[in-house]
Amino acid sequence: MAEDGVRGSPPVPSGPPMEEDGLRWTPKSPLDPNSGLLSCTLPNGFGGPSGPEGERSLAPPDASILISNVCSIGDHMAQELFQSSDLDTAEEAERPGEKTGQHSPLREEHVTCVQSILDEFLQIYGSLIPLSTDEVVEKLEDIFQQEFSTPSRKGLVLQLIQSYQRMPGNAMVRGFRVTYKRHVLTMDDLGTLYGQNWLNDQVMNMYGDLVMDTVPEKVHFFNSFFYDKLRTKGYDGVKRWTKNVDIFNKELLLIPIHLEVHWSLISVDVRRRTITYFDSQRTLNRRCPKHIAKYLQAEAVKKDRLDFHQGWKGYFKMNVARQNNDSDCGAFVLQYCKHLALSQPFSFTQQDMPKLRRQIYKELCHCKLTV
Repeated sequence: MAEDGVRGSPPVPSGPPMEEDGLRWTPKSPLDPNSGLLSCTLPNGFGGPSGPEGERSLAPPDASILISNVCSIGDHMAQELFQSSDLDTAEEAERPGEKTGQHSPLREEHVTCVQSILDEFLQIYGSLIPLSTDEVVEKLEDIFQQEFSTPSRKGLVLQLIQSYQRMPGNAMVRGFRVTYKRHVLTMDDLGTLYGQNWLNDQVMNMYGDLVMDTVPEKVHFFNSFFYDKLRTKGYDGVKRWTKNVDIFNKELLLIPIHLEVHWSLISVDVRRRTITYFDSQRTLNRRCPKHIAKYLQAEAVKKDRLDFHQGWKGYFKMNVARQNNDSDCGAFVLQYCKHLALSQPFSFTQQDMPKLRRQIYKELCHCKLTV
């Protein structure tokens, strides 16, 4: 366990800048013209190499950006990407009955629009971590009323996003912060939502508060350090944590559990007096429900709610989606919290985690759940 309230947040790894379903986040670094990348001249307005790190400027008419070999852009592909409008019209004329422009290469106005979309996204979210190619394609289709989801056009959009991200200053916004009540998330915190990183306490606690504030009369969310303090210090160590709230007036208590390098969740149905343990690895941890039951009994005595002193039962929820890696437990816990609070069924699986990580990132930046 790390110090200063940070757990489960290893360094963000480097790697390819983009996956099919979302962007890979890579640290900012100067472009190396000798690194095996191919040069492709783009139209005016598409951002070229920036000045000092973190600053961006528009490219001059003859500027070039670098496009990775991984994208399979050779000279012929670069020429096809920006053919003249006359050739576009000729190609479109050969396909009567089809939607205008749906098979044509991207034009200069399309490229400029992609840059504008990415610029706006970067300012809102601080990085391109939560961006997917489909999102850009949908925006282009809304703006131009053309189809951009064909494999060829979508591939070109993907290449533009990759190239944009490789330019210095475009990997992230320096000093980006998300502030909500007492929570402050930095790019280091938000970066734990990238790929297969472990979610840290800052992300867990702010998201938990968003869940609680969505249905404040129903739910109380406990800070992720609550259980660890209860386990090591007993009731005396946490008795002041609820001095301003009577948890027995709530319907649902959500208690994230962090043991070693794994996240799980305890939910308490106050009215039914049930304590349920949720674990995406489906482990049977008998100690957690017992610790919580003892806490609830002690809290009932302290708050003079003796009707809640007895009758608590513990359960293990086994029919939940199972993670198939060692890193998505935190994302599962946040989804458990959200769906329980909103009384929604658990309809997500391991396959949904990349998309849900991006959604969680956006919800944190907007300080509001998507419901």
